[in-house]
Amino acid sequence: MYRRIGRSAALGAALTLLVGIGVAAAHEQRDVGDYTFTVGFLEEPVFTGQKSGLDLRVAQRDQPVEGLEETLQARVTFGGQSRDLEISPVFGQPGAYRSVFFPTAAGPYSFRITGDIGGTPVDETFSSGPDTFGEVEDVAGGQFPVQYPAMGDVVRDAEAGANAANTATIGLVLGGAGLLVGLVALGLTIARRRT
Repeated sequence: MYRRIGRSAALGAALTLLVGIGVAAAHEQRDVGDYTFTVGFLEEPVFTGQKSGLDLRVAQRDQPVEGLEETLQARVTFGGQSRDLEISPVFGQPGAYRSVFFPTAAGPYSFRITGDIGGTPVDETFSSGPDTFGEVEDVAGGQFPVQYPAMGDVVRDAEAGANAANTATIGLVLGGAGLLVGLVALGLTIARRRT
């Protein structure tokens, strides 16, 4: 029985180590003063429309740094659009912070971390890419057996349909007004001929 418990503990430790290596491999690590920042997405690979967000880990000489939700700010950028992120500590993981959001467009994202850690100013931007952490992928690429259109395509088509409906409504109103004016003119012409 003790052998089974020992094997289970060894297996659990090995899996924890592998998961930690997987997280570190899919994140960018950078030294900022005496601190080491590890930044990436919460879940990788990341697909459009699915829950993910900022995964931030900070250590000083391999010791986790806690309490940074009070002194650091984060911002996510995609294309020309940006949004502030609220940083929250991860329960049971000292030095780990996160901010959940749902990326809705495929492509490269950047996280800008600013603030102060014990007198060390922080202003760093971490961008997804082949040498850092994965970009957001279109969910359609991972769908099987039915592949639905990309979220961006659906939104674009819906906007195009709404614009076409508005144009059609305006056309109908103008056409109806033109028909009414034509009927009034025809009625006046007939009335003049009778008199």
